[in-house]
Amino acid sequence: MSRHTALTPLFSLIALACFAMLGAALLLQHVWGWEPCTLCIQIRLWLLCAGVISALMALVQALGLRGVNLVLWPLLLAAAGMAVYDNTHLVLIETGVLESSSCSPFPFYAFYLPLHEWLPEVFMSAGVCGQSNYTVLGLPFTLWTLLGVSLLLLACLSGAWRAVRR
Repeated sequence: MSRHTALTPLFSLIALACFAMLGAALLLQHVWGWEPCTLCIQIRLWLLCAGVISALMALVQALGLRGVNLVLWPLLLAAAGMAVYDNTHLVLIETGVLESSSCSPFPFYAFYLPLHEWLPEVFMSAGVCGQSNYTVLGLPFTLWTLLGVSLLLLACLSGAWRAVRR
């Protein structure tokens, strides 16, 4: 594998994981009726950003324009990190460590980027933070999503470490 394409499979895997998590969230919402809260919607935005950025990074890496990825790395790490941050916030609300009032009824971007108006099927929140009783294999769904976004962040950090070592 050439030096220019060594990270391309990792970027592709990260993009695939992001879009798979988004697809699963939409499936749970529209097929099984699970209503997302504001933090869930914010996590969706971070996953969308990370997926698009990592797909772009895979393309840039495959074209051998490695220097362009220097600008994209911080954006990818920030998107994955914010997904973990928002998901951790959600778990802390559900476990009672934080008050549910610490969750705004509007996503942070709602007044500047009205995604809930443009794509309500994806970005409209109808649930209340901390009041989810959805479980998968006996564990709260938010713990599964925290595991997923944490693994995503670890994959991003691993890729960044590999890129820096070069």
